[in-house]
Amino acid sequence: MKPQIRRPGKGKAVELRFEGLTKSYKTKYALKDFTVTLTEGVYGILGPNGAGKSTLMNLLTDNVRRTSGSIYFNGEEILKLGAAFRREIGYMPQQQGMYDEFSANRFLQYIAGLKGLPRKRAAEEIRELLELVGLADSSHRRLGTFSGGMRQRVLLAQALLGNPSVLVLDEPTTGLDPEERIRIRNYISEISANKIVLLATHVVSDIEGIASEVLLMKQGTLLKKASPAALIAGISGRVGEGAVTREGLAALQKQYKIGNIFHCKDGLRLRLVADKLPEGFSPVEDHIGLEDVYLYYLEKL
Repeated sequence: MKPQIRRPGKGKAVELRFEGLTKSYKTKYALKDFTVTLTEGVYGILGPNGAGKSTLMNLLTDNVRRTSGSIYFNGEEILKLGAAFRREIGYMPQQQGMYDEFSANRFLQYIAGLKGLPRKRAAEEIRELLELVGLADSSHRRLGTFSGGMRQRVLLAQALLGNPSVLVLDEPTTGLDPEERIRIRNYISEISANKIVLLATHVVSDIEGIASEVLLMKQGTLLKKASPAALIAGISGRVGEGAVTREGLAALQKQYKIGNIFHCKDGLRLRLVADKLPEGFSPVEDHIGLEDVYLYYLEKL
């Protein structure tokens, strides 16, 4: 008998559970003892390059073989579920691998065929998804003529084919201009209901405002998992601003994690994070953001 997905009862959320998930290459860990439970919502996976974000995505989609640990979907190991789980996952890769001679419509038909969607259902979904991502009027244009942002929207649409329960987005706004970044974020927010959405990025603005929780990762390890509000509250008193001379700036840059440098009428004003603020710096209380959280936990000195 083929493995079947255990569907939650009415009103119950789907669940994705990672237990001790590890991937190593000889003596180097790409991901180490990753343990977390996720239910419906948007999870921003935030970390610098090399943090283990893409490794996590590849292990979840079974593109890479894990060293140890388990991944459970609604209580069942995904390796046991096999194709049944793959039908529940939508993946938007970081790289734009497409057939440039295909139209958007044909490309989505091709992906629908790979996913095993019936032709009639596929046609309906493709029409709806192209409308959702604002490409209905460009559906018959060759992908080779699309801008980077349009191609990213096609990749988002293909990930949504089959109405998956788990949506995996690996750096979905890489290389996009600010307008397209906002557009992609809005689409993700719009389609996130009743899904587990994992959005891996090193760009804080990609998740600020749409993530229900943030997972901070560094060197293959999960540092923190909390709501944006809780993460921000956790660094209260550790974000400061103060006036600084150009000579003083150089010295502070060697000792502290520096955020923004402002030009004001009295000279330079500096924002930094530290467990103990330097003399002359006042704590910032009312406009701390995830950029400050990222700087505090993830940036190197």
